[in-house]
Amino acid sequence: MSFRTNVQYLRSQRNMTQEQLAMLVGVSRQAVSKWESDKAYPEMDKLLAICDLFGCTLDDLVLGDVRHPGSGQRASKPDHQETTQTNPPTHATMPPVQSAMEDVTGYASFSNAYSLRMAFGIALIMLGLAFGGLFAGANQPTDTQNGLAFLALMIGIVLGLACLIPAVSARKDFRRRHPYVADFYTDEERSRVYRQTTWELVCGLAVVLLDVGINSAGYLIWDWSDQVRGFVFFLLLALGVFLLVHAGTSHRMMNLRAYNRQTDSVDDAHADAYRYEHRISNAISGTIMGLCTLVALIMLFSGNYDNLFGWRIPFWAIWIIGGVFCGVLQSLIGIFRKPPRA
Repeated sequence: MSFRTNVQYLRSQRNMTQEQLAMLVGVSRQAVSKWESDKAYPEMDKLLAICDLFGCTLDDLVLGDVRHPGSGQRASKPDHQETTQTNPPTHATMPPVQSAMEDVTGYASFSNAYSLRMAFGIALIMLGLAFGGLFAGANQPTDTQNGLAFLALMIGIVLGLACLIPAVSARKDFRRRHPYVADFYTDEERSRVYRQTTWELVCGLAVVLLDVGINSAGYLIWDWSDQVRGFVFFLLLALGVFLLVHAGTSHRMMNLRAYNRQTDSVDDAHADAYRYEHRISNAISGTIMGLCTLVALIMLFSGNYDNLFGWRIPFWAIWIIGGVFCGVLQSLIGIFRKPPRA
């Protein structure tokens, strides 16, 4: 038997689809299809993964017949040499393969950790802005106050990046190790996550609107100082942003069709729609950052380095705020995107 015949036989013995084998070995479904049609050959690490998965030897898989353990070893040696094998593996003693409905790659725990890291990272940057504005002082801050404000902001940025950078790196590494993940979510699990993200979205938007109302009341009724209003504004905004980013990221990570789309070489009727949505979101994000740059330059050249509409916000913080809102925008697009039909 050839390698492709052996693979087809091993799959059929386990009632395993090409998608399941691809997920367990860590390749795309198209790669398995090419193996079984003699259009491509797996690398050594993939061959070893297949042997470990089905409990066969490399010689049997590549040179022999997996139905007759030891045939590959005999085929690889001259006829006059005697080959022996102690306790050859049999299909009856093969370790069971997990069901396709099980999370064999650990995707669920990874996606939960990724969503929390992204939300915490952006919220920590907003908290840095909140405490930075609080320490800046009222009208004429001293050098000590400016130093404390800068230190608080840097701590928030460093802590935020300490969450964001490892999260993005871990996601790239996970995608490299698992280019294809079969959809193991049940309808009940999917509905539960969608209900949770919907509530997070509603609560996040409510916190942002409440934040605007509280700041307006603090300026018109309670006569709060600029640094107090700025602190309350960014503090509540950090909470709202956390909820929105976590909702959007969790919702997007549930879409395994989109996850597999990058490694799926077959035509996808929704690919053009996704690319169009990405172009639109990128255009909106570019517009936001362009407006932030314009506001920051106006503050810089007008001499109002740390003042925006009566709030003590340094001009360079405008770009941070714009980046945060771009992240929130991407999360909202992920939530309201219409899921593709099967």
